[in-house]
Amino acid sequence: MPGENPPSSSHPKSNLINQAEDAFKNFQNGPKIPRPNLAESFIPVVGPAWEAVGDLQDGNYGGAAFNGAMAVVDALPVGVGIKGLRAASKGVGILKKGSVTAGAAAISLRRKGLAVAGQEIHHSIPLEGLSRSAEDWRNHYAFLKVLPKEVHRRLHGSWGGKPQFGILGQLWHGTTDWQKAVPAGVAGYAADTWENLNRPFGPAANQEETPPRQGQ
Repeated sequence: MPGENPPSSSHPKSNLINQAEDAFKNFQNGPKIPRPNLAESFIPVVGPAWEAVGDLQDGNYGGAAFNGAMAVVDALPVGVGIKGLRAASKGVGILKKGSVTAGAAAISLRRKGLAVAGQEIHHSIPLEGLSRSAEDWRNHYAFLKVLPKEVHRRLHGSWGGKPQFGILGQLWHGTTDWQKAVPAGVAGYAADTWENLNRPFGPAANQEETPPRQGQ
């Protein structure tokens, strides 16, 4: 009837967004996260990630973005970073473009010389039937990998008389360098940090004492 308030939306997506907004407000208004001290701030991955969370709670979104990026860089081997710089220098614009179509992304990669004849462009996050003319974050250059045609086809089935790759082959060939590097880097730093925290101070505990001379 006229004058009545419209019924509130019960769309699941709207509810999830509202819940996320409420949770974020509670996080910012809740108990403050203590900042890392000088030594803790230099711990690879952990230090900048810790700072990023603190910045996010304080509403310093620029600082949170910077420290978050530093945490990712800490986890990446130098070679992966160099490949990213090479792509950026050729005008791919990884950080400038978000949702693009699969076709536009492929054309850009080929124009910049990052994909040549005999190579195909693989989506490391499956499109799952999405139209290649639809804009989607999965078409972002950071999630694309240039592969030889045979390797790409064997990720999705048998090809040229050779069987489809098994799970290990799919993980290795089907993921980008940074997707492989980040978990490995984080795990390596975590192991180093754990070892350092549990290492006794002073002389190594496992050093053998000099045996006393006979007659003493």
